[in-house]
Amino acid sequence: MTYEEFKSNFHIQLNPQQEAAVRQVDGPTLLLAVPGSGKTTVLVARLGYMLYCLGIDPGRILTVTYTVAAAGDMKRRFRSFFGAEYAEALPFRTINGVCQSIIHRYARVKGTVPFELESSESRLSALVRELMAAGGDYPTDQDVKEVRTRITYCKNMLLTDEDVREIRLDGVDFPAVYFSYRQQLERSRRMDYDDQMVFACRILRRFPDLLAYYQTRFPYLCVDEAQDTSKIQHKILRLLAARSRNLFLVGDEDQSIYGFRAAWPQALLEFQTVYPEARVLLMETNYRSTRSIVAKADAFIQRNQSRHAKHMTTDNPQGEPIRVVELEDYSRQYRYLLRLARECSRSTAILYRNNDSALPLIDLLEREGVPYRCRQRESYFFSSPVVRDLTDMLRFALNGRDAERFLRFYYKLDLRLKRRVLQDVLARYGGGAPVLDVLLDSGQIEPWQAGRLRALRTHFSKLPALGGFAALQRIVKYMGYGDYLSARHADAARVNILLSLARQSSGIQGLLDRLDALQRVVEGPELYPDCPLVLSTIHSSKGLEYDRVVLIDVMDGVFPAVDTPEEEGSLSPEEREALEEERRLFYVGITRAKYQLELLTYSARFGEPAPGSTFARQLLGSVPSGDRAVPRPKPLPPPRKAPPPASSVALWEKDYIPGAAVVHRQFGRGILLDKTGSIASVSFREHGTKKLDLTACLRKGLIRLEHPV
Repeated sequence: MTYEEFKSNFHIQLNPQQEAAVRQVDGPTLLLAVPGSGKTTVLVARLGYMLYCLGIDPGRILTVTYTVAAAGDMKRRFRSFFGAEYAEALPFRTINGVCQSIIHRYARVKGTVPFELESSESRLSALVRELMAAGGDYPTDQDVKEVRTRITYCKNMLLTDEDVREIRLDGVDFPAVYFSYRQQLERSRRMDYDDQMVFACRILRRFPDLLAYYQTRFPYLCVDEAQDTSKIQHKILRLLAARSRNLFLVGDEDQSIYGFRAAWPQALLEFQTVYPEARVLLMETNYRSTRSIVAKADAFIQRNQSRHAKHMTTDNPQGEPIRVVELEDYSRQYRYLLRLARECSRSTAILYRNNDSALPLIDLLEREGVPYRCRQRESYFFSSPVVRDLTDMLRFALNGRDAERFLRFYYKLDLRLKRRVLQDVLARYGGGAPVLDVLLDSGQIEPWQAGRLRALRTHFSKLPALGGFAALQRIVKYMGYGDYLSARHADAARVNILLSLARQSSGIQGLLDRLDALQRVVEGPELYPDCPLVLSTIHSSKGLEYDRVVLIDVMDGVFPAVDTPEEEGSLSPEEREALEEERRLFYVGITRAKYQLELLTYSARFGEPAPGSTFARQLLGSVPSGDRAVPRPKPLPPPRKAPPPASSVALWEKDYIPGAAVVHRQFGRGILLDKTGSIASVSFREHGTKKLDLTACLRKGLIRLEHPV
C-alpha cells in the first residue's frame, strides 16, 4: 500500500510536521511534541504506516508506554483507526512489563526461580513502617509515602550505596531504612517494581545472549512520554536498541513533572550526544488551546534553560485573554470557586499543585451540596505530622488527663523536659489527674521549667472557650508551635489549610468532628462521575483537556513552592532545576485549557501580606526575557500597632500570662513570671526582674507580646 493510499483508506489527515514523524522509521529519532499537538494520533498513524506501507511484522515493533492505562488506551486508539486485524498482534507494554519478560526468560534459560514480585502497596508500606518504627520513629502515612518515594528515586537514578548514605531525610535515618528494606526483600526472595527494573538491567548487561534475543525480537522500539522515563529505564531502552538503533522517543522535556519519582528529562537533551546520527523532529502546532493561551504559555516556558529550542503555535482563534483574579484574602478564593461551581455547565477543571489545596473547597462544596468530581483522592493530610500535632493539642485541651497524647507533643511547645522524667512523674503521681497539674504539684520540676508549664496550663485552659480558628492561631503563634516549625524549616502550608477549615467550624470539638467527616468524604466513593466540574492536581490532569481551567493558590511559596529570585542567574544548578520543574508544572497546568484560563491569587493570607505571584507576572508578559526579572514590589511592612484604647486594654491583658515572652521598649526581651491584677513581674535578659503596671504600659505602647496571636 502506498502512503497516499494509506492516508486515503484510513482517512488520516496530518500537518507537515506530523507527516514527517509518521514516515520516520529507521534510525534513532527524538520527536518533541508540544501540548495538544496530536501526539497519540501520530504514534498510532506511524504504527499503521509501518505495518501497511512498509510491511513490518507487528510482533517486531515494541511500543513502551508510561502506565498500563496508557498502553490500553493506545491499543484502543489503534483499533479505532485500523480495526482489530493487527491490534492484538502489536505489543503495547509498560517498561515493567518488558522487565518482567526479561526476568522470566532468564529464569527459564538458567533454570532458576525468579524473585516473586511484591505488587501489594499495602504490604510494602507496612514493611517500611515497621523498619521506621524499629529506629524509634512513629511514622505517619505521609512519612511512609515520602520514604517509599525516596527509595524509588534511589533505585531509578542508579544511586550507589555511597550516594544513599549521603541522603538526609528530616526525622528519619533514611540510609538505615533503605538498606534494611532492600535486605528484607532479598531475604524473602521478593522484589518491588523498582527492583524489577534493576534486575532486568543487570541481566541485559551480564548476559549478551539474552540481550541479543530481545534485540532481534524487537528491532523497532517506540517510547511514549519519554520525558517521564527514569535513568534506569533509559539505560534499559538503550541496551535494547543498541543493535538496530531504531529507537523512536516521543516526549517533551517542557512537560517533565515527575522529578520526585526520578523522571530524567536529561535523556532527551543528551539524545544527539548518545546517538550522533539521530534526527530530532518537532510537532509545534497546538490544536487544543486558543491563541491567547498558546502565545503566553510558549513565552512563559522559554524562560527555562534546560530545553530544546522550539515554539508552540496554533491556528486557533484568539479567544479570551487569560484572567488573573486577585482576591483580598486567601480564604476568599473558596467562596469564589463555590460561585463558579454552582454556575458550572461545561467541562471545568480546578487545578492545584498539592492535594491539600482542595480540602477547604471540598469542605465547602460538601456543606453547600454542590456536585463535583475529584480525580485523585488522598487522605495523607489528616495523618501528616503537622495536622496530627495540632489535633493532638486540641484534643488534649478537651481532656487534660490524656498523658499519652501529651507525651507525643510536649517538646514541640518548648517544654524542655526529659521524657524519662515526665514518664516517671506521671507514673508515680498521675492516677488519672490532669497532666499539667500533676507535673506542677510533683515537686520534681525545676523552677525555671515550672513557669513554662504554668503558661501552658493557662493556654490549654483557655482553648476550649475559643473557636477553632482562634485556638489554632494561639497554638501556632503564642504557645511555641510556630517556633518549632520554623526551627525545623517545616512547611506551614498545612497550618493554613487547617485554619481555612477551622473558619467554618464553631469550636474545637466542631473542628475535630469536621476533620473526621471530611476524611471519610475524601476516602469515600465518587458520587458524581458525570459532573462537569473536576478537582485535580496538575499531575493527575496531565494528558487531559478542559473547556475552562482555574489554577488556584498561584502564590510564591505555594505555587511555585520554591524561591523565585529576581536574578535567576544567581541560582545554583540544584536550585535552578527545582525552579524549572515548578515552571514546567505550571506550564502543564495552563495548557490543559481549551478556551478559558484563570489564575487565582490573593493579596493577603489571614490578614498578613502575601508575597505575590512571580509566575502570574511572567505568564502575562510583565517580566522581560532573560535572567533579569522585573523587580518584585516589596510588600509594605505591617503597620505598627497603635496602643490599644482604654476600652480594649482589659482584653489585651488577658494574653499576658505567666511564661509569656514580651518585648519592652526600654528593657528589651523578657519573660513574664507572675501577675497580680495589672501588676506583673517580668524577668528581662539584660535588666533583671522588674515590676510593671501592665495597664499603664499597654496604654503608652511600652510593651508588647513577642509572639502575639
